[in-house]
Amino acid sequence: MREAVTSALAELAQRDERAADMAGLALDTLVPDRDLERLTQHSVQRFCWYELPVRFQNHHDDQLFAARSLSNLFSLLQLYQYAHICRAPETLTLLSVYRDDHEAGVAMFERLMWESGVEPPDLPELTWGTAVGDAELRARAETAASLELAISLRDIRPGKRGWRPAQERFARSFLTQPDGHGLSHLDRVREERVRAWLNSSAHPHRLRLWPLVGQLIAGTDVPRSADAVLAPIQRLLGFAAEGVPLTQIGYISPGVVRQMCEDFGWRTNPHPPRSETDVTQLIALHQVLRGMRAVRRAGRRLVLTRRGRRLREDPEALWEAATETLCRTGGLEQAAAETLLGLLLIRTPQGSGSHTRRAEPDIEAAERVLTETGWKPVEQPAGRHAAAHRRTAEAASDQVRAMVMSTGWLLEALNLVTEEDTSGQRDLTAPGRAFAVACLHKSAVAPRAVV
Repeated sequence: MREAVTSALAELAQRDERAADMAGLALDTLVPDRDLERLTQHSVQRFCWYELPVRFQNHHDDQLFAARSLSNLFSLLQLYQYAHICRAPETLTLLSVYRDDHEAGVAMFERLMWESGVEPPDLPELTWGTAVGDAELRARAETAASLELAISLRDIRPGKRGWRPAQERFARSFLTQPDGHGLSHLDRVREERVRAWLNSSAHPHRLRLWPLVGQLIAGTDVPRSADAVLAPIQRLLGFAAEGVPLTQIGYISPGVVRQMCEDFGWRTNPHPPRSETDVTQLIALHQVLRGMRAVRRAGRRLVLTRRGRRLREDPEALWEAATETLCRTGGLEQAAAETLLGLLLIRTPQGSGSHTRRAEPDIEAAERVLTETGWKPVEQPAGRHAAAHRRTAEAASDQVRAMVMSTGWLLEALNLVTEEDTSGQRDLTAPGRAFAVACLHKSAVAPRAVV
């Protein structure tokens, strides 16, 4: 194939030496080794519709000349489909749009890529990222090539009715097909993301979670007991379907608070509770529903969003949303949830005997891990500002503990942990382990973005 490229470039040079030089440079960008078997419709479109206007920014004539030269080279190589992309009316229009407004050009590029059908679609199992590793780059490129083949065979017909579901089905089938080692592209992307997640220098607390690497890669299925686990969330969604009265400062009305406590046997102090603030379980449930964007405030009432109505009718989707929300909040809140869930999953039963170390309460253990890995109050200097710095340090420590406790409240509300033992430790129930693995898995395999 390289000989064919050399011959075509020589023929083009006889007509226009500058065009041959330009076409050669463009081809080297597309396939550095000039191996035409690695050339795809996706890569040609991306070059003409994005890389070319960026490379020759503010040089519209050079953009047109490069596209025309590459088209002539593809024609000589009898790659007529790729030649057409380079000189298509859409390409010429797009380059003109870039000349006037770069952001509008990028928007048009994304639309054209999607309409072409070869852009790998996001799936529930895999949302493509922008900061990617080798496995994800390979998976995306090979998926695009497989979509191109499916379109040429008319298994997918872009622009026709039902083509997008067909594209998603094809992409899912391709990505989940195991190779000779029993691993699919999806498996390899997930493993790559999990290992990068665990090694993140910005989140050193995750280094403690390496014993869970296998579970984080594999994830877990929705358990059969999901309905029972999610009953408190479903009950609150049911109240919101009718509109939950709110106090003036936005808390759930005392009547609904007392009804929730009665329904699920939550012990409170004082009893009966006077406010949402007296019921830690309800505080956690209200927070997670807002995090899922399942409820919103409408005047003095808490009501369901459109998403909330869908989730209420689909327990499996509700489980997925709840487990995704807990460890996707960002910052200290996410770090606290990851740390407590990981600690509960990893911890082995304590030994016995006179030399056994005193068990550390779960909340204190998670707080210690967080502070040891960067969530530390500032140093307390001596002198006139010591008191002020001491108050700041205490406030920072309280914030770390509060975030850890908030996760614990949710686990308690959903009955995912046992009662505390005398040392302040709890064990995850079987559904609790599934919930914790699902939360960490979703955080670990989420796409990374370039910032």
